[in-house]
Order: sequence, then C-alpha cells, then structure tokens
Amino acid sequence: MGEAFGLIIVRPLGLILLAIFKAVGSYGLAVILFALLVKLICIPLAVKGKKSMLAMSALNAELQQLQKKYANNRVKLNDEMQKLYDKHGVNPMSGCLPQFIPLPIMMGLYYAVQQPLKFMMGFSDEVIAKLANEVGVDIATAGYYGQITIAEKLGDMFQSAGNVWPEAITKITDGMGELLNIDFHFLGLNLAQTPSITHPGFIWIIPILSGATAFLSSYVMQKMQSMPSSAAAGQMKMLNLLMPLMSLYFGFILPGAIGIYWIFNNVFSCVQEIILTKYLRGKREKKEAEEAARIEAAKEAKRIANREAQRQQSLEAKKKKGDK
Repeated sequence: MGEAFGLIIVRPLGLILLAIFKAVGSYGLAVILFALLVKLICIPLAVKGKKSMLAMSALNAELQQLQKKYANNRVKLNDEMQKLYDKHGVNPMSGCLPQFIPLPIMMGLYYAVQQPLKFMMGFSDEVIAKLANEVGVDIATAGYYGQITIAEKLGDMFQSAGNVWPEAITKITDGMGELLNIDFHFLGLNLAQTPSITHPGFIWIIPILSGATAFLSSYVMQKMQSMPSSAAAGQMKMLNLLMPLMSLYFGFILPGAIGIYWIFNNVFSCVQEIILTKYLRGKREKKEAEEAARIEAAKEAKRIANREAQRQQSLEAKKKKGDK
C-alpha cells in the first residue's frame, strides 16, 4: 500500500471509524454505522445514476427500433445509439458507477481494520514496534494481521489490570496517539478473524451473508429498473452476476469486519434502490403527466380557437348573404 493512499484514504477512514467506535462503544456496530454513513454521503451520486437509468428505460422503444434497423451494422448501431444518448443527455454507464464506489472504500477500510494501531489510533511504526515487544508479538513473523494481534493482547492486558492501562504501556504511547481498548467481538463473532474455507465454523455466516445480500441487491436492482437490451444492459447483467461471487470470495479472504461492512452496504443498497426508484420514477411520471396535460390543453385550446374561427366565418357568411 502506498503512503499517499494511506494518508489520503485510509487514515481519514480510520479516524471516522474511530469516532463512531468511541460514540457507540461497539466495534461491530461502528462498522455498520460506517457503512450507513458512506451510503448517505454517496446519495447524490446514486440519485444521478438512478436518473440516468430511468432515462435509459424511457429510451427503450427507440433503442429497440435502432437495433432492428441496424441489426447487421454494429458500427452504425453504436453511432446511432450514442447520438440518441447525446440528444437526451443520457450516460449509459453512469448508473453502474455507484456500484464501484464502495470498492476503494472497502479497501481503505480493510487497511484501517488490518492496521488499527496505525490508522485508527495514529501510532508510528516505532511505537507499534515497542508495543509489539511489550505484549510479546514478533512483528516480523506476525503476518498481515500483526497489529490486530497486538490490539487484542493490549485489550487482554487492559482487562487483566482492572480496566486500566499498565504503566509500561502508557509510557510507550504517552502523547504519541490515542490508546484504546478495542473489543473485536460482535454477536459472538471475532471480526478480527478471517473466515477460512478449509476450517468451517460459525464465522462462515459472514461470507455466506455477504454473497446472499449481494445477490439480493442485484435482484432488487433488476426488479426496480427495466433496462433496454443494449450493450450497457448486458454489462449491467454481467456486473450483477459477478458481485455476489466477488462478495463471497472477499468474505473468505478478508477479516470479518470487512464482511460485516459489505453485508450492510448491500442491505442499505437494497433500501436505497427501492426508495430512490419509487421517488424518482413517481417524480418523472408526474412530470410526464403534467407535460401530457399541457400538450392536451394546448391542443384543446387550438381546437376551440379553430371552432370559434369557423363560427365567426359562418356568421360573416350569413351576414353577407342577408345583406344581398
């Protein structure tokens, strides 16, 4: 991981997660609220993508006509489809973008979870090395989740000392960062643990739910929008198939905290999709109904004007006939 990514993405995410954890006192709940916060922040982008999707649906009939007309000329078909998109100000790929937004956030959260001493508590590598030595962890052989191991052992020391930090620990960390006791357990699950596909256990519920909720999110998205049978629609369907498989895979290679984030991101996505679709579709239908009513009113006014003109012509014709 580059230093720039750690400074720009991971550290801010770690501070947000830290602030939520301090507010609620539960690591698992903090991850869930973090997922909700990210979803709320991304709402403007989701609204823009949903509007584009609904606009695409409105062009379905015209797109199908183009596909029939240029069935044997793929280059011409793509050109005409692009002209149609440009005419109506539609970007066929903007609806897919919101689905990719959680991925870099998930990777940033991964490092914030993997290295809590550095990205949540703000300790330097030197302080972390001293803490590792104090709790008996060899950083060189601890692997990817060495800092989690250190954080867990620090928590054990905190509890063993009567919920106070031993003097040896406070001397190392004094003024260097924010020392916290992080309990990674949530609903009987250790969110610092990574589910192993070769060792079945209760923690398997995380990757299973991760894949299941990703499938549910894809299903809801397909139900709430009628995509035209175009290249964009094909890419969307492929994405909706890949997301559950990716979620299941990530659930087995990343710590449980990441899986919890992904599960609730999928759940919040379902709720967001239903609410936005109903709201924006209703708003669009209302606008279309008002426009149709305006056009009909204009036509009716024109018909009335024509009838009045005809009546005046008839009266004038009768008057001339009477004068003769």
